[in-house]
Amino acid sequence: MKKFISIIFILCSLYSHSQTWDELIYQGKQERANGNFEKAGELIAKGADLKGTDNFEHYYYAAIMYANANKLDSSFKWLEKCIDAGMYDWARWQRNKRLKALHPDPRWSALKDKMQEAERKHTAALSHPVLRTELKQMWKNDQDLVGKWDEQRKIVDRNTVRLNEIIEQYGWPTRAMIGKDGAWMAWAIAQHSHDLDFQKKCLKLLEGNLQTADAEPVLYAELYDRICRNTGQKQRYGMAIIEENGIKKFYPIEQESAVDKRRRSIGLQPIKVYANENFVGYDK
Repeated sequence: MKKFISIIFILCSLYSHSQTWDELIYQGKQERANGNFEKAGELIAKGADLKGTDNFEHYYYAAIMYANANKLDSSFKWLEKCIDAGMYDWARWQRNKRLKALHPDPRWSALKDKMQEAERKHTAALSHPVLRTELKQMWKNDQDLVGKWDEQRKIVDRNTVRLNEIIEQYGWPTRAMIGKDGAWMAWAIAQHSHDLDFQKKCLKLLEGNLQTADAEPVLYAELYDRICRNTGQKQRYGMAIIEENGIKKFYPIEQESAVDKRRRSIGLQPIKVYANENFVGYDK
């Protein structure tokens, strides 16, 4: 009997170790949907560790889950990991209502100090740190007005004009110029723009970089599919996700059987991985 139990334990262990990072993220988000915040945090943090790179969003999500579970020590631990992984958006942390319980703790202000120091070191290696600072402020101005549509629209329009001036001067801002987060903020500003022609202009610049060291395939594909969705066309890369009756699903995909071939051609992971990462049930 003991031998049988040992075999079952070994088999279970082997199964758990064979799980991929995206499967762990999906399971964590399932636990979150079931209200099991501590378990959600544990699984998502494991998935982030296993992913290894481009993972601070998952550490951040894990920290939020632990805060929801009132496990503040664990929440602080994973917020520190966010900083180590390259997250420098203090305004976003400060706005997040789910992290309010951490604010009175002295470790909260210590995290701010740590982030500022890490960001200083990060920007020291960039060729255009002042431009990154400007883009960061532009994005903050946008996000500070979420829920205030009329005011936010004015900022979005102003940001569109300014980003257009920037790309006329520099071309598309690259990671070497403004860092990974800076390049993301430039893209986010373009993504929020109401000017379709401007979005297409940005898309063309991102497309031109796809075969270079400055390639940003995720940003390119997300903007491509956003334009498709906004113009009533099927998406091409499977980056646009919608929600119906509380269930996440992909916005209709052009020639869905070939989507992974298209994704692979620009350096994206299979759509199943992206689905798991974003808690979309997908079995095709």
